[in-house]
This record gives sequence, C-alpha cells and structure tokens, in this order.
Amino acid sequence: MIGQHKRVFELVPYQSVWIDHFNREADRIRTALGDKALQIEHVGSTSILGMAAKPVIDIMVAVEKLTLSSDLILPLVSIGYEYFPVDTVPGRMFFAREVRPGIRTHHLNLAEKVSAFWENQLLFRDYLRENDQLASEYIQLKRDFVDYYARTNHLDREWKSEFIAKVLEMARSANSDGSSTR
Repeated sequence: MIGQHKRVFELVPYQSVWIDHFNREADRIRTALGDKALQIEHVGSTSILGMAAKPVIDIMVAVEKLTLSSDLILPLVSIGYEYFPVDTVPGRMFFAREVRPGIRTHHLNLAEKVSAFWENQLLFRDYLRENDQLASEYIQLKRDFVDYYARTNHLDREWKSEFIAKVLEMARSANSDGSSTR
C-alpha cells in the first residue's frame, strides 16, 4: 500500500515494497532531471527497515544550488509533482505527488548536497537504521502522536523535533569519536 490523504496521519506496518516504489520513482526523477540530479536518496520512515510509517515515500534529491533549481520545477511538474513555494523548512524545495486529489504518494525534497538539511536527513536515517533501540523509540513516539492526533485533530509540526535533535546529537558524537554505531 502506498498513499495517504494529506490531512490524515495513520501508520501502517513496514512494507518491503516501499523500496521498489522508491526505486521506480527515483528512475522517473532521474529521467526528468537528468544530470541536474546529483544524487537521489530514500529518506524518512519508509526507508528504515521495519519502521511503521505513513505510506508516503520520502525522496531527497541533491542539486548543485537551490537558487539555480527553479528550472527544475517544470520537469518535476511534468511527471506529476506539485511544487510548494512557501516552505517553513530552510534549505529545501518541497514537492508532493498525488494519485488522486488529496492522496499523496511521494514527498520530494530538493536540497544542496553540502547543506545542513541534506546532512541531517541522511544522518538521522542512517543512525536509526543502525540503532534498533532508537528506531523502537521513534516508532512509539509516532504511535503516541497518532493517538494524540486522533483525539485532538491537531497536527503539531514540532512533535518530533526534540527526538530528532537528540538522535542527530548522538550520531554526531558517535561519528566524532570514531565509535561504531552497530
């Protein structure tokens, strides 16, 4: 299963087909953008083995410069993405793909490869992939948020910020002292 209404926050168990969905979509993006796409990464919860997630594939594409990436909008729109020019997340350009009105299947982030956004996304993903205990904590945090959202219908955009900051700090510390995270 892939896709969820943009106003719904429900988790589904991990599905190995999410990797196939990412690979197919990465090929479409690579074809549309050509050499302007420096690197394409599967990020977010669907990229972490065993992680319960919203069934929406998060993709990150490295570009040389975001200021030059306005010419990337048309190729992405031509393959079904909608561009959201007003974004509260610094260092990225955000797009979403819908299969039906309101039903999103993919989130696409353009970022400079040398940006904090790019680095943080990969660091968070990789550290959770290597740390089962933290991944379990994250799943529980997500379940708690789903329960909260069901009771309040309030989508708090900051609900995971503290956890993400903690994981990034741990990952940077582990990387700086040379210790293994496995």
